Amino acid sequence: MRFRGESQVKQTILVADGDAAIRSLIRDILSNRGYRVLTASTAVEALGALERGAPDVIFLDASLDGAEMVAGEAGRQGVPLVAVADGEESPASLTERLDAIGYLQKPVRREWLEMLARQGAVFRDCLGRGRRRAEDLSLSRGFLEAVLEADDGAIYLLDADGVLLRTNLLGEQMLQCAPDAGEAQRYLDLLSGHSSDLQGAALGRARDTGVIQRVEEHRGGTVYATRIRPVPGKGGPSGFVVKTVDISGRRRSEVELAESEKRYRSVYEACRDAIIMFDRNDGAVLDCNAAARRLYGYGAEEMLALTILELTDEPERSLEMIRAGVEHVPLRYHRNKVGVSFPVEVSMSHFVHNGREVCTAYIRDISQHKVVEEALREGARLYRAVVEDQTELICRYNTDNQVTFANGAFARFFGVDEDEIVGTEFFPHVAMDERRDLRSWLRDAGPDNPVFDREQHVRRHDGEARWILWTNRTILDYRGNIIEIQAVGRDITEQKDAERALALATEEKEQYRQNLEAIFRSIPDAIVSVDSQCRIIATNSAAASLLAVERERAVGLDFEEAVNDSGNPCLSVLKQVLKTSKAVRGYEAEIDLAARGQRMVELNCTPLIDHEKRHTGAVLVVRDVSRIADLEKRLQERHGFRGIIGRSMGMQEMYKLLEQLSPLDSIVLILGESGTGKELVAEALHYGGPRAGAPLIKVNCSALSESLLESELFGHVRGAFTGAVRDKVGRIQAAQGGTLFLDEIGDISPLIQLKLLRFLEQKEYERVGESKTRSADVRIIAATNVNLLQAVMKGTFREDLYYRLNVMPVQLPPLRDRQGDIPLLVEHFLEIFSGQFNKAFKGVSDEVMDLFMSYAWPGNVRELRHILEHACILSPGKEIGIEHMRGDLVSQMRTPGYAPAPSAPAPWSAPGVMPELAPAPSPYAQASVPPHYAQVPAPPVFPRKAGREEVLAALARCGWNKARAARELGIHRATLYRKLKAWGLDA
Repeated sequence: MRFRGESQVKQTILVADGDAAIRSLIRDILSNRGYRVLTASTAVEALGALERGAPDVIFLDASLDGAEMVAGEAGRQGVPLVAVADGEESPASLTERLDAIGYLQKPVRREWLEMLARQGAVFRDCLGRGRRRAEDLSLSRGFLEAVLEADDGAIYLLDADGVLLRTNLLGEQMLQCAPDAGEAQRYLDLLSGHSSDLQGAALGRARDTGVIQRVEEHRGGTVYATRIRPVPGKGGPSGFVVKTVDISGRRRSEVELAESEKRYRSVYEACRDAIIMFDRNDGAVLDCNAAARRLYGYGAEEMLALTILELTDEPERSLEMIRAGVEHVPLRYHRNKVGVSFPVEVSMSHFVHNGREVCTAYIRDISQHKVVEEALREGARLYRAVVEDQTELICRYNTDNQVTFANGAFARFFGVDEDEIVGTEFFPHVAMDERRDLRSWLRDAGPDNPVFDREQHVRRHDGEARWILWTNRTILDYRGNIIEIQAVGRDITEQKDAERALALATEEKEQYRQNLEAIFRSIPDAIVSVDSQCRIIATNSAAASLLAVERERAVGLDFEEAVNDSGNPCLSVLKQVLKTSKAVRGYEAEIDLAARGQRMVELNCTPLIDHEKRHTGAVLVVRDVSRIADLEKRLQERHGFRGIIGRSMGMQEMYKLLEQLSPLDSIVLILGESGTGKELVAEALHYGGPRAGAPLIKVNCSALSESLLESELFGHVRGAFTGAVRDKVGRIQAAQGGTLFLDEIGDISPLIQLKLLRFLEQKEYERVGESKTRSADVRIIAATNVNLLQAVMKGTFREDLYYRLNVMPVQLPPLRDRQGDIPLLVEHFLEIFSGQFNKAFKGVSDEVMDLFMSYAWPGNVRELRHILEHACILSPGKEIGIEHMRGDLVSQMRTPGYAPAPSAPAPWSAPGVMPELAPAPSPYAQASVPPHYAQVPAPPVFPRKAGREEVLAALARCGWNKARAARELGIHRATLYRKLKAWGLDA
């Protein structure tokens, strides 16, 4: 029988007592109870016994010297100690002093000794179990730390109230605030608001249900998955294990996997060949694509219920090949749903999926192969027939460079027999350099490099040297391997000769091109060529400085975008030429340059015409004529403006006005006496504007009756009136895009006035006898020598038409108001008549010039021209004298105060201001003067040979103003200068 707590293993008891009898007694009693007993008489012996091996219990004499040392060592080794004493010290004090578990009083009693020995052994056993548990707990704690840190997620250990007990390093990093080790903190308090709400709800569900909860949330583009596992306990969870993992990569992988699966399935289903997956063990169909279902005629579910045995005419053989891992079967016969057999070619690949051996079979229906083979045979027959008839040199040779075929042209060229050349080497017919290049190509020839061209200079069988272009083309099998090479030789001798001639011509052309480019670059004028859409094709360097159009940047740009100015006159001219396909030459305009300011330029624009006579664009040449314009301006002050001769102040003002009106489309009304040059002004306005390339149509309104004028202006249709045998184009239609000049507009009838008013307001008209309304793009210029305001007051001219015409009036001064221009006009007309009559006229005599200067010229410039024409006819040449002029005209011109009654309107006045209906009678009127003339004040008439005294008196009266004095004397200023020079008064 064993007492409770008694061990089956023999226990060791150390007895340390200075009394030998006590030692012997305790040893005997305990030995009889089965203990192993060690004894020590001194503290040193006891310590030695402890060093050799810790006993299970120590009985220590409290009075032994060094007892405290033995007790301390026993405490360090965890050996229970029983104090043995004689009773002098109280048991409580003794056990406390020696840290003993019990007290044995001398004399020793057996039952107490045995009891204390058993208690000591039990105590020793409890201490051992506690120590082992502490070691196990420390080890478990170490394992827990390792597990927490080794996990790829953030792990949080919570108690039942959600207080954070422990976390790993990743968990600390993921918390919004680090947990405080010194105090308990709730896990949810360490999370952000949204995360706290989500996980708080999940913790509540886990606490209520005891089931693992999962939460997924997004934080700043990252996806986190949190799993909350409740730890079971009595009456509910005793705690929670929370694990949070970053699953962003996994989500992306899942998306990419889904996309890959989608792409794979798309390719799989789109494949033209049938694809079937079989189980290698039993041949069952695991999957198939749409092509397989079409090929065999089964539905998707029907296919999955089949095996290879139902799809082939040789089921056992086919299954055996699948099991054997065969990769290619060139020919097998399969059958479809209705039992029809067809030949197929099968390629197979084998793999293992989830422990299952799978075979993927790629099946191609080759039913058409026999048809193709027959077609190939027929093609070969046709090929040979065609090749034999060709004039090109054709042969084929294999990869061993042996000729396998040659046509008749090849044999005839080299002077050999067709059958003899077959089997010989191809290379001997190729020159050394070409042979080397050909061999190099053959090493790399294949599907990516199937053709090799080479020109060769060879000699024909008769010795003549010829150029042959050899085209070597590989003939490949279905695997891309070379079977043969076909060589086709074309005689290009004539082509080479032509190429040499072309090269020489090209070189010469290139030289011309370079010369032209050099000229193009050196021309100071800006040159811009555009296509039909007004996009710049090319420019020269001068365009950069004159138009601010850079060559490199401008090509391809719209011209308007390049010049960055929609109102640029260059753009207007280009658009007109592109629209009308007619050249514009000599158009002058002002352009504003940022670097050079206002510049006067001359624009010349010509259409571009291709070889098919189509207009493909335009070339614009812009010449800076600012300096020339200035010189012309000065010259015009001396001579004239666009065919109009005159340098007087009134003419200069008129020139400026014409320059302003030329580029506009406004209606211009030219006012002036008969013979003042109204038609010349109309021409200057037309040819100085953007419509210069379009027609200028003139209509003399006073020369036609009402009906004829209407027909002339608007045109008529056949049958519109008696004599209208065909359609007639009116002057308005003929002037489309240009200018219509209506001369003597004041003489038209009221009906024509009404129709003309409608046309001026709406630019629409109707031909006589036609109801169709037409439109016209025409500029209107009108002229009259009638006082239109008086005509309006008399009711012979419509007031609304007058105001419509009187948009921009131009008043021409009569010749009597610009006597200073008479010498220029005389010089101009003499130059004309010199060419007309083939005579050389140097000028007029002083007497004639003085007569001209003193005359009032009622017929204005026209009268002057006719007088000079008459004189030039009679004069043999050189100088025109008084004797060459008509006598009656000379007498009339010498009549004092002879002048016309003004028939032209007075200078225009503001609208609504009506002049007097009739001029006051002239005090100089005489009955002998013709009715169409009236006497007006004329310069004083002096003797034709003004003497020195008369000249000096006139100069004194005019303050030595020679021009005024010449007019007062009735002589030309040049005559006055000659007289003064002759008298020595020219200073």
